[in-house]
Amino acid sequence: MKTSSTETEKGMNGRLLTGRRPSFPPSAPTQTSPRLTWLAIMRGITILLVVMNHVQLIDLSTGENHPFCEQVSQWFAPFRMPLFIFSSGGLLFLSRIDKGRNTPEVYRDKWGRIMTPFFFFVIVYYGIKWLMAGIVKTPTTLSMSDFLLSFVYFGGRPSAPLWFLATLMTLMLLYPLFRWLAEVPWRMHAFLPLTIALRFADLSAYETYNIFNLLQLHHHLVYFFFGIYFFRFRLYRFLDGMGLFIVLLCMYLGLALIHMDFGAAMVGIMLMVSLSRLLERPLPGLCRHWRDYVFQVYLMGMICQGVVELIIWKRWCYNESLFAVFYVLNIAAGLYIPVLIAKTVERCPVKFIRLCFGLK
Repeated sequence: MKTSSTETEKGMNGRLLTGRRPSFPPSAPTQTSPRLTWLAIMRGITILLVVMNHVQLIDLSTGENHPFCEQVSQWFAPFRMPLFIFSSGGLLFLSRIDKGRNTPEVYRDKWGRIMTPFFFFVIVYYGIKWLMAGIVKTPTTLSMSDFLLSFVYFGGRPSAPLWFLATLMTLMLLYPLFRWLAEVPWRMHAFLPLTIALRFADLSAYETYNIFNLLQLHHHLVYFFFGIYFFRFRLYRFLDGMGLFIVLLCMYLGLALIHMDFGAAMVGIMLMVSLSRLLERPLPGLCRHWRDYVFQVYLMGMICQGVVELIIWKRWCYNESLFAVFYVLNIAAGLYIPVLIAKTVERCPVKFIRLCFGLK
């Protein structure tokens, strides 16, 4: 998502910080400014970590995923999705709350940009699992009831990867609350610890009724709101310097090793902000090939990676000595093929088709 730094800085330094409702005139989105290039870099790194987590290269001698794939991924597990959700909250603040967008406008935009691809890709994922039942690891049989349930229940279903879209849309419905909270600093300060307390609520006994992933919302709300809070008060200004980065890295490794997931997630988020700001000056173009298509990589990356794993690696070219090559190829397929598809769809004159892929 592209933001205008001029209006963003005006909002954060002007009316919003005085406690009055922001009322900035709408403006067309522009290229991410140099002052927020680090945010684009961070989003690019985040989706790279998500794609790495989805790498599956089965060792046919054991029938399990290669240990290397699992070991690399587990070091980022505590903060990978929290960082993704944190970024979404921060972008909502920069592009909507700070510019004073009204609620109906935001609802219309988010319904089209989130729910249209959600419905479309539920059909796509279900169709792939059914049509390629002999190849995929979790096939499904054609059943109207099961198909319809895939739109509201995700665990163990073809639509499982789309839980994020459902959760993101639910969080967007809280936009009036977030906007009201952002008007006055003390409201923000009071609500943040509440989201932390909700994070530890145990609703597992009601998992059977987890419609639209609502029973997991409290696990993600804290990171989403922390993104709003973080950018509302521009806390990223305090995360510069190699010394601080090393301190955060040591803290993260310590928390991850003793399995303090929430603490590791929060420190990991700040660690990635610090890293991105360090990389902004020497490598402003880092991840430039895919960082503007993060949403599309999330939607299509797993499908492209599945082709590499289940067809090319497992059926055509299985060779353990080529594991490193296929590891890189799997990641490249998950990043670049969705970008190519998205750039092609962007040229389509039919808006509905563009919306199906999360494009304007």
